Amino acid sequence: MTTKMKIGIVGCGNIGADLCIALQKDDIPAEVAALTDVDQGRAKILFRSFHLESAICDLDENASKVDFLVECAVADAVKDVLESAIRHHVDCLIMSVGGLLEYAGLCEEARAAGVQVHIPSGALCGLDGIRAAMESGLHSVHLTTRKPPAGLAGAPYLIENKIDLDGLEEATVVFEGSAREAVKAFPKNVNVAASLSFVGIGPDDTRVRVIADPEATMNIHEVVAEGAFGKLRTITENLPSPRNAKSSYLASLSAIVELRAAADVFVAHVSATTGFAKAR
Repeated sequence: MTTKMKIGIVGCGNIGADLCIALQKDDIPAEVAALTDVDQGRAKILFRSFHLESAICDLDENASKVDFLVECAVADAVKDVLESAIRHHVDCLIMSVGGLLEYAGLCEEARAAGVQVHIPSGALCGLDGIRAAMESGLHSVHLTTRKPPAGLAGAPYLIENKIDLDGLEEATVVFEGSAREAVKAFPKNVNVAASLSFVGIGPDDTRVRVIADPEATMNIHEVVAEGAFGKLRTITENLPSPRNAKSSYLASLSAIVELRAAADVFVAHVSATTGFAKAR
């Protein structure tokens, strides 16, 4: 019998569906064992759509049934997912990376407990270069995110500041601030700012600018970093996910590659442990 890592999906929307699609190809040694969503109807849709043999349950039961948790819900769910992962000693993947900024203590607690918290690259390329540049120090890191107005609709910052993007005729800067401020202002739109800050100079020193552009047909992220190494500039032009204009397809792909890597490590560990036991 082929060993597979049992995963629990928390948040049964766009990324959850893309994970199920990837698993149907049967080239990742993993299977969905549990589904959790505040809207149980969405979990049932995922269950039926992909003919899953999984439990639909609350978060704590989910964590108790699986080898690996995948959070692809919202930033507000991150705290509960981390606590459940620590309590049941299972590694986890956090897609709502912005939510981690508020719970650095829980990340340290997870590390101390031997629980790995996986952080994806999301919709951004070039994080390897930022990580390498940090070895000699970075002076500045700037992120400019450009999206169609529909991709920013409903963001708390726009609502609180009564910024109406309907009928926008030209590219407009709607936000400038730190990465920490950006993920609070646009929790569903700029998780890349959090990912960038984690590998670079931190959420308070990483600068972010958000542009609403009616001419844009892609979600575009430009990173400019300067340091002792020189200067780095990357531009990632993302097609929106087919099912969610607020999310880039590359974000789903980054979740898939993280899941694949975790599953391969899990299976290798189980095989090694089983082989050792048989040898004894």
